[in-house]
Amino acid sequence: MTHTADIKAGTSSRAGFLPVSLEHLPVESLRGMDTYIRIRPETLNLGSGPAIEGYRLYCSGDIRFTEFHHQRLIEHGLRFIYLRIADQSRFRKQVAEKLDQVAASGAAPEAATIIYETSIELMNELLADPETLANSPKLEQLSRGVTTFALKNPAAFEHLFAASHHDFYTATHMVNVATWMVPLAVELGITDQDELNLICRAGLVHDMGKIGVPEEVLNKSGRLTDDEWQIIRAHPQAGYEYLKKFDGLDEKILRVTLEHHERMDGTGYPHALTAEKIHLYSRICAVVDSFDAMTAFRPFKKHTMGVGEAMAIMEKEAGTKYDAEVMAAWSRLVAPAAKDAPQPTGHDLRRHPRTTFHCRAKLHALVTEGDAVCELPGFAVTAHSISRSGLGFISPTPLRPGQAVRVYVQAAGWQKRPLEGEVVRCREQGDKHHECGMKFIQVNAAAA
Repeated sequence: MTHTADIKAGTSSRAGFLPVSLEHLPVESLRGMDTYIRIRPETLNLGSGPAIEGYRLYCSGDIRFTEFHHQRLIEHGLRFIYLRIADQSRFRKQVAEKLDQVAASGAAPEAATIIYETSIELMNELLADPETLANSPKLEQLSRGVTTFALKNPAAFEHLFAASHHDFYTATHMVNVATWMVPLAVELGITDQDELNLICRAGLVHDMGKIGVPEEVLNKSGRLTDDEWQIIRAHPQAGYEYLKKFDGLDEKILRVTLEHHERMDGTGYPHALTAEKIHLYSRICAVVDSFDAMTAFRPFKKHTMGVGEAMAIMEKEAGTKYDAEVMAAWSRLVAPAAKDAPQPTGHDLRRHPRTTFHCRAKLHALVTEGDAVCELPGFAVTAHSISRSGLGFISPTPLRPGQAVRVYVQAAGWQKRPLEGEVVRCREQGDKHHECGMKFIQVNAAAA
């Protein structure tokens, strides 16, 4: 479903501002940050700060944003406030402290978006220090927020699916699997919150074994060799052994990590388990993990499956590779969530030709030296959106349209896979930042 709010959110993000819904906003999450409003005739009398390209400062960071401010904006008919993209990470962390409050706020796409985006930020933070991941209080906090939302909202999956990103980052995949496993478990009749918290945590750590898989194997675009395939097949066992060292981790979490690539007919790995020998939670994870892997966007994939294409393949394998009951429940969830989405064709993503995310990256301008293409010293940028054809990012310095560049996304498994192309736009934001776009092309000496 593409709502007007979704379109505004994407547009403002590309303009250097992050929209935040007022409907389910914990006001304490704004502490220390400048807040802005869109300048429209009905809002000209709100706020007295300077205007920046259609946005006006409403409340500066040194003034506490209170419930009075919150209600005043709502009474004037506003649905969103706006933060600078530079404050996004801080905002998500402060929202995480109030995740239970957001989750209990009711059935709303905005609440799902806040929960999902906060989960991505927390996972990025935890993956940067894997030694703290398995028993981190933040993991429990995140799981509790997801399960509270799922139990209070019969349409939880639809909202979480609509909020989800469909890109190639480890954190995104782990959050997708975890947040979708919970409503699937509820659909199967599991309603005990402690068990649902455990299922969510299992989804969040299920792929920890991939930490040890070489980047060139994990992200290989062509067919794997026999040796490379053996490395991939070893990651569930490696993840199991890694997580075993953490005291007090529930055995069910360990089993999901070990068994999520097992299949009902014994064709899975690492131990070719069959049917009931595979834990129910592992069978739930197998379905969700496979779906996300099939439909996730990756720049090196020649074809991105649409929802219908992936579901057709999986439904044919229900009862053989996938648990038939779990697959039936998954089909019931996916059908209404995807009914309003246009069917992707060619290289489109699940829903939109462009997907948003937030990730640090390093950009190098490219120059020609003889027949060689050389990188100039790099500098940090913030990547915020990607499509089959290009990347959007915020740069602290201006870039010339037509400039050849190489971008290294600072995400697990991607530091050695640069995105290469040419700058097609660069717009100053008025805050010493520039919103830029690059088109993917293979740069040669002539282009540089």
